[in-house]
Amino acid sequence: MKNRRTRWYRSLALRLLFIFWALLSVTAASGYLLAVWNKPRAELKPLEPEIYQTLQPLLSDALTFQSLQPGRLIAGDYRVAAQLSVQGSEKLLMDEMLRVRHGSTLLRMLGQSTPQQIPLDERLLMGPFELDGNKILVTKPLGIEEQVDRERRERESTRARLLTLLVGSGLLAVLLGIWLIRPIRRMILAMREVAEGSANPELKRLPKRGDEIGELARALSQAAIDLATSRDAQRRLLSDVSHELRSPMARMQVALDLTETDENDPNWQQLRRDTERLSVIIERILSLSRLENGLVALNHESLDSGELVMQLINDMCYQNPEVRERLIRIESDWPVIDTDPELLRLVLENIVRNALHYTENNVELSCDEQGDGYRIRIRDYGSGVEEDTLEKLFVPFYRGDPARHHKAGVGLGLALSHRAAAVLGGQLKAQNHPEGGLEVVLDLPKSQPERVE
Repeated sequence: MKNRRTRWYRSLALRLLFIFWALLSVTAASGYLLAVWNKPRAELKPLEPEIYQTLQPLLSDALTFQSLQPGRLIAGDYRVAAQLSVQGSEKLLMDEMLRVRHGSTLLRMLGQSTPQQIPLDERLLMGPFELDGNKILVTKPLGIEEQVDRERRERESTRARLLTLLVGSGLLAVLLGIWLIRPIRRMILAMREVAEGSANPELKRLPKRGDEIGELARALSQAAIDLATSRDAQRRLLSDVSHELRSPMARMQVALDLTETDENDPNWQQLRRDTERLSVIIERILSLSRLENGLVALNHESLDSGELVMQLINDMCYQNPEVRERLIRIESDWPVIDTDPELLRLVLENIVRNALHYTENNVELSCDEQGDGYRIRIRDYGSGVEEDTLEKLFVPFYRGDPARHHKAGVGLGLALSHRAAAVLGGQLKAQNHPEGGLEVVLDLPKSQPERVE
């Protein structure tokens, strides 16, 4: 696959910067628009009779009415806000502060036919008061009740704006998160597929993207192909080498059997042991290769697991009578399982032999039903295994500490059992028993797979 580098204008970092900038701009603009939209709007109301009765006597004199200029106090806190004079030519005067902030409201009030009132900031605008065609508008500070009502309406408006902003920005954040997280989750699933051995993980359209995510998806796809090729080549090499070694090893064993020499000769005995050891290694490597390449077809039979375990113990005791007292089968309801007897025996035999090699204590075999499957336990009463080495027990050629366990094998028994358990549709795991010793657990489903591809 061609390695295409991300162009600067398709960079994910540049896109993210633009998206965050756009998100902030949209949020700020939305806040401003909502502030304008939700701003409490003052409404015109008829002038209260008490105010009209207070001002009407002061504004009934024509000379006094014409002398009132914007900003002048009439009585108490009442102050002139605007004056419209029709003497000679029409002339409009307004308080400068009110003209700048509320000029349109002042003009609207002057156009009313009857006196009205409306709150402006912290003052109350009243009017128009008319005499001989001339009009004036008057203001006074808001009362306590009017200020409380105004503050209440402002708080309600602020809460509405904040809620709208939170909902809007939250929705945008969710959409942005989905846009960012979906390809990452897709690649996580693809990585799991690669870990399971897939050479073509499902990446959908990600490799066609022109940004860093597309570049990463293409690299992941190529890595999956390379890993699968390397894995297959390694398996083929291991299988081919092991197969080529079988013939000369068989001839060497025959030659040793035909050799006329003293069987008590230590050199002959050492050669015999090494030859047998190499034969076992080759057979196990071939078996492991067949399992990993899916060349093993299951031979389904109704198998009495208790009888299989008993037969296994008898066979091992026949070869090594000294282990008879150490192998214990716990009497329980050993089920009849529809499975491949040879593969199941291979799994159990390797685990039991491993336990006998690594400890001088007893080894127990038990079985119980667990939900939709069965659980076979092989437990020894040794010193257990360090927690950080438990996962390594099923790694091919891992032998623990050979200096302490000189009788240990080549490190393929448990690895072979682990692969065989997977072929049977089960799972093999090791754990330290709470009361001491190592316990290897084989979980088998009640329904077995027909074939492992």
